[in-house]
Amino acid sequence: MNDLMDRPVAERVRTVLARGAAGTVEAGMLRRPLRSARVRDDGVIVLVVDVGGMSREAGDEARMADVGASATVEIVDTVCTGRCRGAAPRPSFALDGRRVSGPKGCDDECAVARGVVILSGIVTSASDARRRRLVTADGGGTGPGGDLKSVRLSELQPLEITYLGGDGAHLVSRSELASATVDPVGVDEQDWLRRLGPDSGFAERLVLAAGREVAAGVPRVVGVDGRGLDVAVDSVGGFREVFRVPFSQVCRDSEAVRRELETLGI
Repeated sequence: MNDLMDRPVAERVRTVLARGAAGTVEAGMLRRPLRSARVRDDGVIVLVVDVGGMSREAGDEARMADVGASATVEIVDTVCTGRCRGAAPRPSFALDGRRVSGPKGCDDECAVARGVVILSGIVTSASDARRRRLVTADGGGTGPGGDLKSVRLSELQPLEITYLGGDGAHLVSRSELASATVDPVGVDEQDWLRRLGPDSGFAERLVLAAGREVAAGVPRVVGVDGRGLDVAVDSVGGFREVFRVPFSQVCRDSEAVRRELETLGI
C-alpha cells in the first residue's frame, strides 16, 4: 500500500500476529511451519512451531528453534477478500503454512497479500516437543504412520522487526511493537470483507465518490481496518489500482465501523 505510513506500522504488525496468522520459522538449516505467534507486553514473541515429522534420531526436534539459536520468522499479511465466496477456514491459509485451494479455499484472485512480517532474533526459551492431535481444518490430523503432530513453544527475543510492503521496508523497534495496540477491526478484517465483498454496488459508489472511473471489471473492497477501507478498481490503462477511503475517526469496535459505513452510503 502506498499510504502504509498513514497507519502505524507497529500496530499493523501486532494486528497481523494477533490474527494467529501462520508462517515459517527458520533456524540454521532447519525450516518448519509456524502455527501462530503472539507478542507479550515486554516485546517477547511466543511462537508455536510445528516440529512434527522431523527426524527424532537426528535430534531435529530438539534443535529446531533451540535456546540460544538465531531464528527468523516470516508471516505473509494476507486475508480472503470474499471473492471465492466459499467457506474457507479463518485464516484462509492452513495453520501448517500450506496454501488452502479449491472450492473451499482462496485462489490467486481472492487472497490479497499486503506485505510480509519478518522477525529475526534469539530464542530465549523453548518447551519440549508436545504431541497433539490437530483437526483437519488446521492442516492437521495425524502424521506419517499415524503419528500425532508435534509442536513446541518457543520465546523469541526480537532483534529486528521488518514489515515489507509495496512501498518498501519499514523497521519497527521492539519497544514500539510492545507498546502498539491491536486493531480489533483489523483482526476481524476477513469477516468484514466477506460481508462487503459481494456488494459491488457499494464499492462502485466509493470509486465514483473518489472521482475515479469504473473502466472495466468489478471494483471491490479489499481491505478493512479501524482507520478506513481499501478499494481496488481497474484503471483506464488496464492496471489494478488500490486507493484509500479513510473513516472520519479511528474505529475500535464493530458499531463504530457500521456507523462509518452508513455515512459512506452502504
